[in-house]
Amino acid sequence: MVVLLVLFMFLVFLTVDWLVQKYRAPSAQAAQVTAPVDLMPALEPVFVAGYQLPEALHYHRGHTWARVVGPDTVIVGLDDFARRLTGRADVVALPAPGTWVEQGAAAFKIGKDGREAALIAPVAGEVVETNPALEGNPSLATDDPYGRGWLVKIRSSALAANLRNLFSGALARRWTEDARGELELRLMALSGSVLQDGGAPAADFAEHLAPEEWKRLTATFLLN
Repeated sequence: MVVLLVLFMFLVFLTVDWLVQKYRAPSAQAAQVTAPVDLMPALEPVFVAGYQLPEALHYHRGHTWARVVGPDTVIVGLDDFARRLTGRADVVALPAPGTWVEQGAAAFKIGKDGREAALIAPVAGEVVETNPALEGNPSLATDDPYGRGWLVKIRSSALAANLRNLFSGALARRWTEDARGELELRLMALSGSVLQDGGAPAADFAEHLAPEEWKRLTATFLLN
């Protein structure tokens, strides 16, 4: 009798455990499906010639970057060089989802105090998403250009070929050093006030430049 009672209790425990697992599994699966995806996990800060240049990104010589987030998809933003040159944005204009952009062609606009600079697309493809955070806070694009200030997500059917046209690693570092050298020469001819003590780049060149000077520099370095 005791043996039968033990067996009965064992079967009861097994049945209860099975029911608990049955109803818990769908909930866990739903949580996994609906959990938000972090499109831009933190990047390790790396500085080259006084500018932030995270190594996980691919850079266009027009100072925009692409970060691979899928087999045919990248997140796009502007680099530290561009944000210092344009100044803290108060307006950001982005193409609508579904728009096709060409590699090296103007695709985005950054505005500050009535000035406007065009930024080029680092890869060709279809814009599948824009950063909703920029709608109410456009300054994010320049305050946090490698993180919350990303611009758009682009899907490219020729992503590998596009990435081969961009800078990364040692080439990106050399390109940044050369860009800083060229910029310093141009700034010295205009006004030394945009260079801090020791020759470090100012956080916001736009505050120190006349509109026409700013326009010429952005056209030169942002390839617009």
